[in-house]
Amino acid sequence: MNFVAPPPEELRRLRADPLLHEAELDGRPEVAEAVERAAGCRAGRVYWRSRHDHLYALEIIDTGRGRPSAAAVYGHWDRYEPRPPEHEIDADLLDFGLWVAEIAPGLDPADVEKVARHANVRTTWPDGSVLRTPEARFADLPGYPYEARLVEVEGLRMAYVECGAGDPILLVHGEPTWGYLYRSMIPPLARTGRVIVPDLIGFGRSDKPRAANAYSVKAHVRWLRGFIQGLDLGRITLVCQDWGGSLGLRVLAEMPERFARLVAMHTGISAGEFHSEAFLKWRHFSQRVEMLDVPKLIRNTLRRRVLTGAEAVAYDAPFPAREYQTGALVFPRLVPIRPDHPGAYDNGVAIARLRTLDLPVLLPWGDSDPITAPAQAHLRSIFPNVAPPLVIRDAGHFIQEDAGPEVAEHILRWLGA
Repeated sequence: MNFVAPPPEELRRLRADPLLHEAELDGRPEVAEAVERAAGCRAGRVYWRSRHDHLYALEIIDTGRGRPSAAAVYGHWDRYEPRPPEHEIDADLLDFGLWVAEIAPGLDPADVEKVARHANVRTTWPDGSVLRTPEARFADLPGYPYEARLVEVEGLRMAYVECGAGDPILLVHGEPTWGYLYRSMIPPLARTGRVIVPDLIGFGRSDKPRAANAYSVKAHVRWLRGFIQGLDLGRITLVCQDWGGSLGLRVLAEMPERFARLVAMHTGISAGEFHSEAFLKWRHFSQRVEMLDVPKLIRNTLRRRVLTGAEAVAYDAPFPAREYQTGALVFPRLVPIRPDHPGAYDNGVAIARLRTLDLPVLLPWGDSDPITAPAQAHLRSIFPNVAPPLVIRDAGHFIQEDAGPEVAEHILRWLGA
């Protein structure tokens, strides 16, 4: 167990949820003393982050008997969000129980696991809680002849395609699209590197949890980080747009040693600052519809071209019914729009780390996207090594659709330079 000292500002934004209580700890003096030694205190709270990035606290109580007499475990969740999925909490608590059994004489970790099985503690996704879009819906996609590959991340299948060889060029999509968005950029970029295009969890050919509380910025960052680790990618050129950038920038801040360059388009990372009026209108709209008409949303942003019928079918393919769209419907409300919004603190920490990085940055930006127009200046203020402005004329929010080949050629020239 690696104990940490969370900043007071982080704790202020979280709520403590009591999860476990042990009122007779001093009935096992050897266990009480082992906990005291490991925690470094006889009374007080110590904190740790789980493998799900959740913050937990162990509170030890001393009633004057010369050793800890009672203990409690608290989970710390975003103040204005529901609890994380129960199987994640149960898995983290089981890890804690196994740790106690490992440090305390007379306890056997195998017995802890037996008790957990007997109590039917679920540490994986419950049956029926994850949807998988039928593969037949992805047959004969125009301009996307790539076979889907799979990486398992926390029990979820994350789909991706790849093309080319060399250092990885990671193309990450946003809301409410999938890897298909990059289809016109893959062939030119594959001339110089190994192009890898994942579908975020909840999108494309990747698995789609049913429950809304499964989706959080923290979870998406974990999943994308796990994907990169699963493929053991290094010297990455990250190409990202929309939520692909908001998540990609968080991962970049957490593991900068794996990244060589950044290309960000129509995206940003917010610590709760003011957003454009256009974004707030989109957020308001998205939270009041039963189901998103994804092809229509894309058509309404395009400036140079018209989406064909076959392309519209491809964008609609991941979502055969409303329950498949949970991730897409949740995304807009996850953008931190105020300082106390869930995710704002973690994004602020990431921004501070990004300011210290000197990797080369390119910001191709269309001139016809009111939603993310203010975000470019913010990104330029973060990174010290940014290329001169690159304005793509008559390109809207989905710049990959309006000007994919043009943007790809700009990236290739930039990489060559």
